This record gives sequence, structure tokens and C-alpha cells, in this order.
Amino acid sequence: MNCRCMVVLAVFLLATLVLAEGEIWEEDEKEVLIRSERGAKNSKDPCRYVKGPWSECDTKTNTRSRQLTLKKKDGTVSATCEPTKTIQKKCKKACRYEKGAWSACSAQNEMVRTDTLKEKSDPSCEQKRVTTKKCKNNKTNRPSKANKANNAGGGNRRNRQ
Repeated sequence: MNCRCMVVLAVFLLATLVLAEGEIWEEDEKEVLIRSERGAKNSKDPCRYVKGPWSECDTKTNTRSRQLTLKKKDGTVSATCEPTKTIQKKCKKACRYEKGAWSACSAQNEMVRTDTLKEKSDPSCEQKRVTTKKCKNNKTNRPSKANKANNAGGGNRRNRQ
């Protein structure tokens, strides 16, 4: 029991430390506003940054980065604001696929669809993408409602009254 209390206390202290060092980010098209969570109530002058352009994707790390430069207000800068910050995020590949047709339900109650990579997609994308999903109520693959309406004679549908 004593060991459990020590673990709970350690987790609480660690959480308190993390929250004390947290930042609140507000972002729009042109700039980023960063306030420290603890100082959000007391600080009247948060740090404002101008966004730089995103870098090209680094294929080794699959990340891209952007430089944030401190926006100076009347030539003055808060002593607590860093002059520059760098943020990173994962790259998003431009993989575009032509969707194939769903197969009939298999003995395992699954349908399979194979999609083919479109021409102008990123060359590092997989050429084919296979998607599997469960069949509903162990029925064979039926056309969607949109396909039924298009294939029905007359095309117009009336509600019964």
C-alpha cells in the first residue's frame, strides 16, 4: 500500500510539472499566439509569432518544419518570449486512388476492394491499396441505394401513402 501511495504522488507531481510548463496556442492564417498556461491569467503581453513557410518534406524523417519569428510590438519584446520557434509535423503524402468495385461476400463474411494509384500521385505511394470490410448480416454485396435508383425503371420514386 505504501508503494502505491508513492507512485500516485510521483504521478501527481509529474502531472503538475507538465501542466506548469504547458503552453496555450492560438493560430490563424498569418500568426501564432503563444501564452504559457500558468501565465495566461497574469500575463497581459503574450508572445505573438509570424509563421514562415513550410519546408519541403524530409523523406528520412517524414516531417516538415516551419519557423515562427517573434512579432515585435513597437520595437519591444517581452523578456519571456523566445525570438524564434521551430515547429514540426508529419508530411502528408499526396496518394490519390481510383476506387475499385467491392467483391462479393466471402466465406469469412468479408468484402474486398482494390484501389489503383492515380497518375499524378506521389511516386512513393503504394501502387495498389486493398480495403476489407465486414458484410452486413451475412448477405451478398448489394448495390447502394444510389445505384438502385439509377438502375430502376423510370428513375422517379414515389412515397407510399
